[in-house]
Amino acid sequence: MSRFSHSKARPQSPMSLSNRSGSPNNRILSVNRRAFLRAIGGTAAALPFINMLADSVAQAAGETLPLRFIGAYHPHGVSAEYWAMQSADTETSFDLTYQNCSLAPFDDASGYGKSFKDKILLIEGIDLASAANGHETAATILTGSRVSGKPSNLSIDQYLAIDKGLGSATRLASASLAVGEDGSEPGTTLSYGPGGAPLPKIIDPVKAFDLFFTGFVVGDDPEAQQKAARQRALGKSIIDFVTADINRLHPRLASREQQKLDQHLTSLRELEKQFEEPTIGASCTVPTAPTAAEFPKVKRYNGGEPYFPDISNFMVDILAQAMACDITRFATLFLNDVSYDGNALGLPADNHGSVAHTYNPSAIGNNGIPGDGVASTWLPLAKINHYNYQQIARLMQRLDEYGMLDSTLIYASSDMGNPALHSTRNVPTLLAGGVNGKFRMGRRLRMPSVDCADGGPWCAAGEASFAGVTNNHLLVSILQAFDVDENEFGSQPKETDRTGALDGLV
Repeated sequence: MSRFSHSKARPQSPMSLSNRSGSPNNRILSVNRRAFLRAIGGTAAALPFINMLADSVAQAAGETLPLRFIGAYHPHGVSAEYWAMQSADTETSFDLTYQNCSLAPFDDASGYGKSFKDKILLIEGIDLASAANGHETAATILTGSRVSGKPSNLSIDQYLAIDKGLGSATRLASASLAVGEDGSEPGTTLSYGPGGAPLPKIIDPVKAFDLFFTGFVVGDDPEAQQKAARQRALGKSIIDFVTADINRLHPRLASREQQKLDQHLTSLRELEKQFEEPTIGASCTVPTAPTAAEFPKVKRYNGGEPYFPDISNFMVDILAQAMACDITRFATLFLNDVSYDGNALGLPADNHGSVAHTYNPSAIGNNGIPGDGVASTWLPLAKINHYNYQQIARLMQRLDEYGMLDSTLIYASSDMGNPALHSTRNVPTLLAGGVNGKFRMGRRLRMPSVDCADGGPWCAAGEASFAGVTNNHLLVSILQAFDVDENEFGSQPKETDRTGALDGLV
């Protein structure tokens, strides 16, 4: 598994850089690459073996910190009955503490140190507008692509971090963490490179720690400082050696092979940042490294499920600490459910089949189509939503403790609204953090409903039903909040669905 999550091309095998695989030039590259990999632990998947701080953000009083972005996914849609605006709610005055409200963690000072109600923006009426079934639509959340098989463009985290260069100041351009699910299928990944190439995720807490903090030194321990300095010098020396060989080979190759070498050099330049002298930030500490014994199973369908709650807490904590250390400013977090026997929520072991698929909503959860639904099916799904929002609230708490919340935007969504219908409409959309004041937080917004005329299963003919606003408009708003002067994002077929910012955020 790669320790990086960015859209730079991974280093190509030297033997694939030219069809003249036995040439002296290729043999030189192969030898150098093997030496390089041995020095850093044997495989590119072990990178980086030393993760130092990038240029630390000065945290003087009153200084505006650079924006950070975290995209988060939670499964199984939403129980709208315990999520949507209540009859007495207004845009700026709303209740999150009523019985069984899944959003209660955001207004729970006793559980999270303070209420974060003024740091969230809840949006109803967003449509992911995917061409795929609901379970593949996680791929649409950050790409704005009309998914069918895979996205056709990169995700917004990669666009900001890599294409726009906003991740270039940190050791890791971006990071991708997940709980239990390390696949690359469209429904299992948030982060995508150019052309919709899925990027790998880290699901093992030990490897997540290695990604951010192995070799990281805070303090004045002479032995630790000397060891880190030796590792930096060795890594820099080997990269310089390999780079020199590539530069010598470059003029001798055809254009197509030169492009492959250019990709290799790009990856090496990104890696080279791992060996620069660190600068320590005021909020930066190294957390205690986890052990394999603490998390003996980490993968879904392979015995990892009972460990998911603890893994979720660890991933949240280490991600917040990495942001505080300015190791990265862009990340995705793929959360999971509690599908195992004896789970603490008292839910069936199969959350998918026995909770999400049995959800029978009222009109509020069925996009305005009349019907009372079955009330007994609402609370189990709301419990799953509440469990995942606890992790988002914990993330906010940690970022706030480190002084990072006001400069961070968290965009959290599920892949569906009504999960029983696999509906991509009216997905639960949460923005959280401070965004350096770019969005007005502490509000609930409801996008206007219009007549629904496409005849879909959640669209009753002739009914005033939900036809939503695509999340592409939200993605455009996020670009603009990061001072990217663009008015379009994603690959929806209708231009009006992919252009223009979302009304009401600023």
